[in-house]
Amino acid sequence: MTVTPYRNPEDIASVVRKFENCEYRTDQFTHAFHLTVAAWYLSHFSMEESLDRIRLALLRFTQHHGVNGYHETITRFWLQLTANFLKQAPADSDLTHRVTELVQRFGRKDLVFEYYSRDRVMSDQARNGWVEPDLQTFQKHAPPPQHKS
Repeated sequence: MTVTPYRNPEDIASVVRKFENCEYRTDQFTHAFHLTVAAWYLSHFSMEESLDRIRLALLRFTQHHGVNGYHETITRFWLQLTANFLKQAPADSDLTHRVTELVQRFGRKDLVFEYYSRDRVMSDQARNGWVEPDLQTFQKHAPPPQHKS
């Protein structure tokens, strides 16, 4: 996947702001932008707060556009994958470089099917709550945080 590198942190913050304010159409808010938002949240907040923020923002975004697209397991999967990537990034790399690398490395939405069988991840249970991967696990990292009820 060819990715236009972010030039500065303001470019990334702009993606987050436009997403949170529902300024993108659903077809404009790409997988790369999902990863960008996840990385920005994780760079500014704890894992738990990042999950809460992205969940609320995605629910607001889908409601604004009149679609039912929120999926808890997929959201947590990508957030955890992003967190793992950021933890492994060189300490001297800046956010713009890390996010560009993240999008280049994980720009394929179908990567989720390397961790989950289609039936498992597309189930109502996975849509509404966290389910563990059934094909492979996150190596050497803690599982995604559990939803606070």
